[in-house]
Amino acid sequence: MLSYLILAALALVVGYFIISEIRVYVSTDISYKNDTKLLKTGTILTQLHEAESLSKIALQNKSSKDFSNYTQKIDSIFVALDSLKKYASNDDQKSMLDSVQLLLQKKVINSNELRLLKAKIDANSSIDDALKGFNMMEESLGKISPESLTPDFYDLPVEAQTTLKKWADYLSENVPKDSTTPIGVDSVLTASKSLLTEAKKSSMKTLRSLAEKEWALNRTDLELSQQLRNIIAAFEQEIILKTYTDNINKQTALNRSIRLAGIAAILGFIVVALFTFLITKDYWRVQRYRQQLEKEKKFSESLLKSREQLISMVSHDLRTPLTTITGYSELLEGTPINEKRFSYVHQIKSASHYVDSLVNDLLDFSKLEAGKIKVENRPFVLSELIRNTGENIAEIYSEKNIPLIFEIDERLDRAVMGDAFRVRQVLSNLISNAYKFTHIGSIRIKARVAEETPTHYRTVIAISDSGIGIKKEKQEHIFKEFTQADDHTDKKYGGYGLGLTISKKLTALLNGKISVSSEEDKGSTFTINIPFEISSLPIPPRDEIALIPKRALSLLIIDDDIAMLKLLKEVCHSLGITAHTYNNFNAIKKESSLSYHMVLTDIQMPDLSGFQVMDLLQNSGYVHYKQQPIVAMTGRRDLEKKVYSEAGFADILQKPFTKARLLKVLHGQFPEAVHDEEGPQNATIPVSDSHLFSLAIINSFLGNNKVAVAEVLQTFMADTTINMERLSMAISQTNTQEINAVSHRMLPMFRQLKTTDIVPILEQFELLSENDMTEKAIKLSFADLKNKVTVLLLAIKSYLAKDPSYNG
Repeated sequence: MLSYLILAALALVVGYFIISEIRVYVSTDISYKNDTKLLKTGTILTQLHEAESLSKIALQNKSSKDFSNYTQKIDSIFVALDSLKKYASNDDQKSMLDSVQLLLQKKVINSNELRLLKAKIDANSSIDDALKGFNMMEESLGKISPESLTPDFYDLPVEAQTTLKKWADYLSENVPKDSTTPIGVDSVLTASKSLLTEAKKSSMKTLRSLAEKEWALNRTDLELSQQLRNIIAAFEQEIILKTYTDNINKQTALNRSIRLAGIAAILGFIVVALFTFLITKDYWRVQRYRQQLEKEKKFSESLLKSREQLISMVSHDLRTPLTTITGYSELLEGTPINEKRFSYVHQIKSASHYVDSLVNDLLDFSKLEAGKIKVENRPFVLSELIRNTGENIAEIYSEKNIPLIFEIDERLDRAVMGDAFRVRQVLSNLISNAYKFTHIGSIRIKARVAEETPTHYRTVIAISDSGIGIKKEKQEHIFKEFTQADDHTDKKYGGYGLGLTISKKLTALLNGKISVSSEEDKGSTFTINIPFEISSLPIPPRDEIALIPKRALSLLIIDDDIAMLKLLKEVCHSLGITAHTYNNFNAIKKESSLSYHMVLTDIQMPDLSGFQVMDLLQNSGYVHYKQQPIVAMTGRRDLEKKVYSEAGFADILQKPFTKARLLKVLHGQFPEAVHDEEGPQNATIPVSDSHLFSLAIINSFLGNNKVAVAEVLQTFMADTTINMERLSMAISQTNTQEINAVSHRMLPMFRQLKTTDIVPILEQFELLSENDMTEKAIKLSFADLKNKVTVLLLAIKSYLAKDPSYNG
């Protein structure tokens, strides 16, 4: 940007100066003025020539009309001279033009006098004629005239004419007198001639005056012409000087422009070169940053994808044991046990519900972040939803003895359209928080219709408590993920900082808003503002609890988790259902004589997915499959139920699921084969009596079935021996991917046995990358793992040796 600004400023400055020089170079003001002066001077010369012609005509014709035309032309020349004075560049030129006007005035006066003198000269020519007549009369009387002596008398010089006159007079006096001539005629002629001679003498004076006037007029013409030449010469000199000066200025301006353009070009080149270097440097830096950002972006995307996959995988891995725990807890509750063991079962169920809630929240958060949650639009009664949600949570926290007060607008008894599950989820989070952070006082839920139209409600639901409150500076942070108002809150009150984040995102998904107002040590109020469409559809009937089968059913169950298979088999056995269990679908023969009413298949398995299992059953010629319904078991929540239904599954069991949920699915497929009776069981649960491993989780899978526990442990030992050999080979070949895969396969069972010394090593191997550890460090870790696994296997053999039926 700086380079562009500098170049723009340089272009503006240089452009301004160059344009100024160009204006000087192409300026036409002076040349136009000089051309106008020359043209006007030339016009005046032409008019002077015309005036000269008119003057000659006036002198020849001696007419006053012609002389008037001459004076009019002179007047126009005066006007032209006055206009030319405007273009005079100095006082000398103006004085020259003034002198021309004076000369013209003198010429007019001289011309007029000359015209008058010529008129007199015409009169003198009549006297000459009279004298010639008298001379002829004298000649006839014997008088000799000087003209008769020579024909070119008047062309002779004056002295010659005088001499000839005296000679003629002498001859005339000596001529003999004629007697016939009348007396007195000679005297009359002499007297007349004398008078005419006197008149002629006077005329000669006029002629001399005329000559003088003509000389003066010619002199005036000469002066006028000379003055005009001087003016023209001055103008030409001025024009030449101006032209020369203009050319010098133009050349100077051109040279300045060239220098300025050259300097500008050099400066521009320097600026361009400098900033090209800087920009190129910045460009490569940007490219480097861009590559780093792309790398970080890919890494972040991979982290996000890994997080999503991790959450999905962990949720699947968690839901499976959760289902086992929940199932065995329900089985235990149905058996006659003492109060102490009943409290143990209660704690197990409580812990499983907590973990289930955490898994659900993690999955919901992941789906919200990925934008994969879709809002349903079904009719429900908001007032009932609020009351039921609040009462259920109040029952959970009944030991706190905190009253729950409802204030619900009667208009909310009317059905509305919306996603009841998501609204319940938001309310559950907020009401649970209110109970969690309130020790004395009460909790109030106030729901009202803020705005009403014929088709919509805008509802405001406020959950107020009298709990510990939230500091003002912390209120803006509580809606961030994994964040709580205080660092010690999670230790004192529990929780993981996702509830409010999910509530805010879900509220936004429902086109609503959530806000908080709180005062420390006085309580908090969370307010939800959500619009609802007023429903015109009927409320669907509530789901009924599934019942116990009343006739024999058989299931084909496929799951890669052996413990899950054991649990499902135990549950089916307690329900009187026959279970055919497989941990690998490929083990099922096409020509097998299996008989079953329904298929339960896990979705995420290492060899085949549940979708592939369904496709193989339907299209690969399995003779025992006769279009029985196929139900999906999955811990994934990133796929909608319609994905499974569109793929062809009859129903879906979302892990962890309860026995009631399983029975509900069975009731949906076989409604005539279920009733509401259940039989109790009674047994003792085996323990390991070793600090190296624990049977608690396996017992939750298998209950009191010692044989099943022993079978699981024997299978574990065999699999562990094989996996350790594979892991040893992978480490010797530095095959990181194989190390990851084998460790991942071994981890679940080691976690179920709670081998706290071995699990961290396997977790390290599961996430191992090429540059994390040196080859020596990997081998040392494997040696440590091998020693600990050997000790563990010996401990398990020792435990199994206590059982008389064990022959290992």
